[in-house]
Amino acid sequence: MMIGFSLKPRNARISDFEKQLIYFENIGAESVEIPLYELDIICGKQIVQDELIFLQQTLKISNLNRSLHGSISVNLMDDEYLNDHKEVLKRDIEISEAINSLILVTHFGYTSKKNYENKNIYNKLLAKQLETYYEMAEYAKAHNVILAVENLFPFTQKDYAPLPSEIAEQISLLSHSNAKVTIDFSHAYINCSLNNVNYIEEIKSLAPLTKHLHLHDSFGKLKVMDTYIHSEDVTYGQGDIHLPLGWGDIPFKKIFSDIQFPSNIILNFELSLRYERYYKKNFDIAKELIKLR
Repeated sequence: MMIGFSLKPRNARISDFEKQLIYFENIGAESVEIPLYELDIICGKQIVQDELIFLQQTLKISNLNRSLHGSISVNLMDDEYLNDHKEVLKRDIEISEAINSLILVTHFGYTSKKNYENKNIYNKLLAKQLETYYEMAEYAKAHNVILAVENLFPFTQKDYAPLPSEIAEQISLLSHSNAKVTIDFSHAYINCSLNNVNYIEEIKSLAPLTKHLHLHDSFGKLKVMDTYIHSEDVTYGQGDIHLPLGWGDIPFKKIFSDIQFPSNIILNFELSLRYERYYKKNFDIAKELIKLR
């Protein structure tokens, strides 16, 4: 496994990456993830070439491996705006190729609870998404990119996000060499807790399909209480709060002891700049977790 970190720009400033790349190399990281969703490289579903060139030039200072996190709003179960989502995902794929990133992280679709409860509608949405994923995987193959489809959690109590085992079933049905999985442990923890299903077993279902991992901690609680700012979500321990490992209660030691992941994958920390002074400590924790395999 390669251990890496997400780069973090302030106000979409690609120039912020330069110092971060040097820092991650110095602590021994082997990869970085570029958060395309925090940049202004896509505008009106088209690539802004000046911004892309600036990103390419900035990344040249480093020999670290790369992954790309595509646009978070892409939702292939959103029938109303499906064509828009497809166009943005194509741009994500093209940018991934342009920066020599083999891995493109993209989120599995989600829908409303109302749609989920109507199995006829829900199954149609899943079938349409599967058809679209095949089309997108073919497009990714032509651009030498692998889609690493990430599990989500419901953003609100009115939403439904498929569980890891459902995603495993769908990606297995797809059976495409350019469509694999990103496991986000916190997303899965929240979703499994909400649906009262076995967390470890759900993660196990995704493991054989995995190409990428997202590490950060939480308490597995959906955000349901209004708070003033993000720090208060941390205070109350609710939501997908992207904590350093050990701050929440995700059982990472059990995960890495009990579950066999493929060896040629990236283990990527998604930690914001607020936790910058914990980056090295988390890197060291990741090395110990890998030894448990």
